[in-house]
Amino acid sequence: MGQYFYKLPDIGEGVVEAEITAWHVAVGDTVSEEDPIADAMTDKATIELTSPVDGVIQFIACEEGDLLAVGAVLVTFEIEGEDEPEPELVIEATPEPAAKPQPEKSQPAVQSMTTPTTPISRSVTSGKVSASPAVRGRAARLNIDLSRVPSEGARVSHADLDAYLIAGAASAAASSASSPQVKPSPASSKVQETPQGADEPLPGETRQKIIGLRRVIASRMQESKRNIPHFTYVEEMDVTALEEMRARMNARRGEDKPKLTVLPLMIRALAVTLVDWPQFNARYEDQKGYVARFDDLNLGIATQTDGGLIVPVVKAAQSKTVWELAAEIGRLAEAARTNQLSTEDLSDATTTLTSLGPLGGIVTTPVINRPEVAIFGPNKIREKLVMDHGEVAVRKVMNFSVSCDHRVIDGYDAAKMMQDIKARLEDPTSMFVL
Repeated sequence: MGQYFYKLPDIGEGVVEAEITAWHVAVGDTVSEEDPIADAMTDKATIELTSPVDGVIQFIACEEGDLLAVGAVLVTFEIEGEDEPEPELVIEATPEPAAKPQPEKSQPAVQSMTTPTTPISRSVTSGKVSASPAVRGRAARLNIDLSRVPSEGARVSHADLDAYLIAGAASAAASSASSPQVKPSPASSKVQETPQGADEPLPGETRQKIIGLRRVIASRMQESKRNIPHFTYVEEMDVTALEEMRARMNARRGEDKPKLTVLPLMIRALAVTLVDWPQFNARYEDQKGYVARFDDLNLGIATQTDGGLIVPVVKAAQSKTVWELAAEIGRLAEAARTNQLSTEDLSDATTTLTSLGPLGGIVTTPVINRPEVAIFGPNKIREKLVMDHGEVAVRKVMNFSVSCDHRVIDGYDAAKMMQDIKARLEDPTSMFVL
């Protein structure tokens, strides 16, 4: 029998780590090639990781919700035949072997491991430990004292942590071979960590770990509010004529065209308006010291899913007809709900529109998706009694919000831009005249 070390693959350009949001296997499970192993989430997409071999799961590197560096060992398999080499982890022995590290008592032990392999010869860290923030964070989550981890170079790396974990797990398996074993449950067979000093739940209290998409949302919202001085401008718009035009267009549409909601029409008005207001279709790269404006309106559409809010992107919205916009919005919404969005579907937004449809409320103050500089928020359409040429009339009205980055957009410009959108929505045929 041999071992196969499966490392977290390179998921995409610029991605250096991923969060493991779900495990589909446990230690001791037998899997076949292409069987699902885990779900990994980056800041761009969630992907399903599958087994590269047939084998038995020996080692799982982390818990759900933990971050793992690209290239770090994710799973160790027991396989038929000879050992597969562990890439970038097997290191030549030095002339004078260093002291063998002793696993700490708090180090998690993994059951069902094979007999220990020849220990890797590395230098033991002494004094102040040098390591990257990512390595330190991972070690803290796994309750590992970095001063006990032998390192290949001057700094403790993810590969050093992998070697330490594997050596410790193998040692634990060997020492427990003669004692009775309790078959692990799927939940308990993963590497477990006990937070130091964690308080106990109160009676009736339920705790839910913040992982996956919810953690990404929390991090981005915190970053946006911390770095961007927001202001929000709200304008009431009469959309009676817009709704009448939409009803006529739907009545005359062919079978090959999707039914129009008001959203494609609002996007059309926005796209035409921002031609004259390019500072709203922009990103502020504050760390680099410039604002980037774009010819294409790549519009993020905030979409609610069971897992949280996802923002797929309608590319080059200004070049699409309202029917094409409706079809693309439908495709992206369905892909978001079924977790089928590609990295391309989620990238390159230049500004964002967020709407809760009939639940849109009266006024919203949406949070900007950094590094964008604006986010648009139409609210629900409602009936309102107004005076029309001295007589009371019922009109359909809607509040429309825009939140702006005050570092690069002035309130005056926001007000003027919103008046242009208002004019096009209240005289909807004008949005088709450039």
